[in-house]
Amino acid sequence: MLAEMGTPMNLINYARRTVFLPLVLLFFVGCGGPKIVIVKGNLQKKGQPLVANSTTIVTLQFIPKDGGNTFSGKIKRDDGSYEANIPPGVYNVLFIMHDTSLKKPIPKSKTLRSNFDIQTNQTLDLEIDS
Repeated sequence: MLAEMGTPMNLINYARRTVFLPLVLLFFVGCGGPKIVIVKGNLQKKGQPLVANSTTIVTLQFIPKDGGNTFSGKIKRDDGSYEANIPPGVYNVLFIMHDTSLKKPIPKSKTLRSNFDIQTNQTLDLEIDS
């Protein structure tokens, strides 16, 4: 078979296809990260969407029950909807809302949901107490 290839350039091209390409493919197959699920929903106060003005900081955090990295939800100020991309697990969901124009200390976070088991993509609407 090698005699059929003729020139050294053909031999190099053959080696690339038969050796290097499978190695590269094997490398990329093993590079998958952890599974990520999407949690989305609406933040509500007294049954209405939580709308924040430009001076208000709103934070939604997903804290793993067994420790590890904390994940934040992306919150839309105009309609109170949020989305978070997190690994499956059991989480405590915390919420902080602070109006920076009031010059008051940042309030303590409020736990909105404890021991929330997230294994698949799902919707979770959260009610904010006053």
